[in-house]
Amino acid sequence: MTASASAAPRPSDRPAEAGVPTLAADATLRFVRDGYAFGIRGYRDVGADAFRTRLMGRSVVVARGAEAAHVFGAGGFRRSGAIPRSTMHLLQDEGSVQALEGERHRERRALMTEFAEGGRGTLVSLFRSEWEAEVEKSRGVRVKLLDLASVALARAALRWVGLALPADEEKEIAADLRSMIDHAASVGPVNWAARTRRRRMEDWAGGLIDDARAHGENVTIVGRLAHHEEDGRRLDTAVAAVELLNLLRPVVAVARFVAFAAHALHHHPDWKARIGEGAESSTRWMADEVRRFYPFFPVIGGVATDPFRLHGVDFPAGQWMLLDLYGTDHSPHLWRQPDAFDPFRFADASPKAIVAQGAGEGLGAHRCPGELATSDLVAAALSLLVSGRPYEVPIQDLRISLRRIPAQPESGMAVIFA
Repeated sequence: MTASASAAPRPSDRPAEAGVPTLAADATLRFVRDGYAFGIRGYRDVGADAFRTRLMGRSVVVARGAEAAHVFGAGGFRRSGAIPRSTMHLLQDEGSVQALEGERHRERRALMTEFAEGGRGTLVSLFRSEWEAEVEKSRGVRVKLLDLASVALARAALRWVGLALPADEEKEIAADLRSMIDHAASVGPVNWAARTRRRRMEDWAGGLIDDARAHGENVTIVGRLAHHEEDGRRLDTAVAAVELLNLLRPVVAVARFVAFAAHALHHHPDWKARIGEGAESSTRWMADEVRRFYPFFPVIGGVATDPFRLHGVDFPAGQWMLLDLYGTDHSPHLWRQPDAFDPFRFADASPKAIVAQGAGEGLGAHRCPGELATSDLVAAALSLLVSGRPYEVPIQDLRISLRRIPAQPESGMAVIFA
């Protein structure tokens, strides 16, 4: 069975009760079966916005909503030990900003935020240029927008951090970066192969850090990472390499939002006309609705470093918690008609309510530092799809399975550019 991202709301939705009921003795198979909808179906079953269960034999609290996001985003959770090592290695790795706590986390996050927010105008400009180049090469043939956007974003990201590489090397790097994203939730040989590519990328990035140090280059993002100091010492080469990948990989991950944006334009042509009229507000509202509506990260995990209280229940330090990102972005208690695609909701709703890329405010939180850049890139993609070279959408499978993590249109959102 395939679940649709545009499924209608079910009559069983009802006001959430206080407390944190138990869903099942162990819900591992339910998680595998339900994917992004795991939390939503669980809340319906227990009649609350949080529940307790076990995943892979381990006690966990799963929760959605404003209170859960506030509790999780307050910073009293550590990421290490909160997600499987197979996923951690592909998406973050040891020593990265998301794996740190306390002052070290705040200092490293400040640097990464400076890169991601301060340089996002340059990144968007580079993406526009690379997108147009890729579109020109693809004219007249069927191409998956997920593939095209991945390459364009990878090339833009490489130039953004200060790298100019041969085209064949850029293509290989783009494939390796995408592999980390595509297989983060997989297990077995597929995951092992992706982790092998990840190690190769870490060696490559480490070489760039060493070269920047040897030549005294400290102007580009690569150079600044190479010379960044914490506690009076430069970052270990391996750690600096991981952080370089943590700037490049999330940019490539935005390709899924680009494919979802095209999916939304196809199903809502009235918004294509609105954006075509040139109203910046319409483009921004739709970019935010794409980020809210479509499945990106299903959950974010943390292990409590201090006791916390949720829905009137006290939990001890060491408790594993999963904040349900998809469930929060589709909560009927936060969003009007959450299962309807409606960009107009952002005429008066705050984009900060979207938790597609984590929760929390400030330098102590584990929200993605590149969230503003992501929003800008999605808005740019919408503008390019509407006002750029015309294209047609051939017959294909446009369903989006909520079982597949990470999700995508089944056919990769294929188009043919004129």
